[in-house]
Amino acid sequence: PNKMSREQHDRLKASIQKYGFIVPIITNKDLLIADGEQRWIVAKELVMPNVLVVRLPVEEVDRRLLRQVLNKLKGTHDRELDAEEFEAIIELGKEDDLKYLLNLSDDKLDGYLKEEEAIGYEKQFEVVVECEDEINQEAIYNKLIQEGYKCRVLTL
Repeated sequence: PNKMSREQHDRLKASIQKYGFIVPIITNKDLLIADGEQRWIVAKELVMPNVLVVRLPVEEVDRRLLRQVLNKLKGTHDRELDAEEFEAIIELGKEDDLKYLLNLSDDKLDGYLKEEEAIGYEKQFEVVVECEDEINQEAIYNKLIQEGYKCRVLTL
């Protein structure tokens, strides 16, 4: 299950007020929520008479599995694609909505729009050498250090 800060909750509420209840709540056959608990809480606060619900004919254990899948198996944000999307939203005159709904300060939004600066790193170029064992790792490390390379040992 996910938790939201008060600020996130308020932004979810603002989003539902602006766009409506567009993502359904997912439940099992007994109407126990698998996905959408935060949306349900907001809907109750807004005294919404109806919300979208997808009621699946699954048992409790499958509801719990589904909750984990829906909460955890999501893609990661591509900052470059986000930046392109943000630029389009800004060009269409909705910068204030974007900043409010996603809780973006001017600096944070600028960071998205300037990709490398937003990540906050300097380019580094590395080579990873896979070793047979710790003895082999130590020998290769010592050899590279003697040759003047900057090295560090990682054991994964």
